[in-house]
Amino acid sequence: MAASVILAKCSVHNRTFGIRVEKRGNDWVSTWAFPIDESKAKREGFDKTKITVSFVPADDYPGCPYCGSNDLIQCGCGRIICRREGMTFGNHSFRCPWCGVVIQEIQEAESFTVKTNNF
Repeated sequence: MAASVILAKCSVHNRTFGIRVEKRGNDWVSTWAFPIDESKAKREGFDKTKITVSFVPADDYPGCPYCGSNDLIQCGCGRIICRREGMTFGNHSFRCPWCGVVIQEIQEAESFTVKTNNF
């Protein structure tokens, strides 16, 4: 079974966490999420992950370790963030905790290509 860790940030608390994903059939399934320091993530090589994932959560996936959200989106900067339902910044938008850009429109996607190599 193939498994990998990708990095994400909590859009509520601006803190980094890892998401363990494992290949099940044609999907990459989110199985675990854990807090991680960015410098430790870099030492572990999690900042070099590049995979196309579908973000299907396992039944027991705990969500973001900081806010509990299972809703993951990808910013235009290519990084993954959790988005707590109802979270807004200004008029139905919020800031990406990675790059600071204001995200005003969210497009649903079945999968993302994740390349997490720039802190």
